[in-house]
Amino acid sequence: MILAYHRINPYYKNDALTVSPENFQKQIEYLLQKGLKPLITLDDGYADNLWYAIPLLDKFNIKPLIFLTVNYIGTNNIFPRYKDLERDRFLNWAEVRQMSDNSTIVGSHSLSHPHLTLLDEKSLWEELSFSKKIIEDKTGKEVLYFCYPYGDLNEKVIEKVKEAGYKGAFVTPPKGKKIKNTNYTLIRTGIYGHNNFMIFKLKIWKTIQRGKKY
Repeated sequence: MILAYHRINPYYKNDALTVSPENFQKQIEYLLQKGLKPLITLDDGYADNLWYAIPLLDKFNIKPLIFLTVNYIGTNNIFPRYKDLERDRFLNWAEVRQMSDNSTIVGSHSLSHPHLTLLDEKSLWEELSFSKKIIEDKTGKEVLYFCYPYGDLNEKVIEKVKEAGYKGAFVTPPKGKKIKNTNYTLIRTGIYGHNNFMIFKLKIWKTIQRGKKY
């Protein structure tokens, strides 16, 4: 079972990308009580992943996979939906190395988080291969996994992901889009701030039912 999160913090109650630490812990505890061993993935590379998500995951001995939007790491740039330069910042490379050296697998979420299917071949290759190389140079570890921004992909994009040297790739399918589960389209269930606990449990049930089909 692969779950997709973005931000874990206590700051925002009405942000779709933000799950509170209390709800995050409740969700993890529920999965473990049900005998489910989740792979927790974290998209984009927000600093609050280190501040709030990692301590909780360490507590439950869960090794997460974080996908970095590389051009934002170690910069003062934040996504336009946010305003606070400290709370909303991305990880820096020292923090990425700290996570990589401990319990976190680091993957690529591209350089700039574009819609990959809209890019020309040169730009697509740079987003895939340059991001991989930069993370490898910064962490000293091979980057094995990629995550498609916006869940946007096609056969050409998948082939380029393979050519860039990734061993697998993850996707949260956009609503209404059916994607077959393969090593390069590993399907995740997106968990968001507006999902109450009943919705969370329903998503988990649907994920289990979907898994029985493969």
